[in-house]
Amino acid sequence: MESEKSGEGGLLPELCDWCGAIVTDGTETYGMVPDSSVVHVSNPMCDGQRLLTACGREHLVALQEQYRRRPFVEEELWAGKIYRAVECDPEGLSAESLTDATGLSLEQIERCMAWLKVQVRRLREE
Repeated sequence: MESEKSGEGGLLPELCDWCGAIVTDGTETYGMVPDSSVVHVSNPMCDGQRLLTACGREHLVALQEQYRRRPFVEEELWAGKIYRAVECDPEGLSAESLTDATGLSLEQIERCMAWLKVQVRRLREE
């Protein structure tokens, strides 16, 4: 995967997601991991997948292991999908429009809302 070009015609440096090292020589390593907190801004096919950047194979493996231990919570992913749909249509969506915009069923939306209520309650208690 290629980095974005800078204004001077060179490549912008990448940062290692593990150690924060700046990689300027093109030796960065990329990987994808499941992550229910990721919702792509415009492409639902990329939802639930996090792109990792590392300064080398060892740090990429460490990052992948870290994400393997993180639970994939469907309701968290669904919340992101709902948020994206609402952001795209802030006037408001009917239940049918929301299911069309998110690809979720009404049952999934209801489960997501129940999960969100628990999260808000938990945050208030902390």
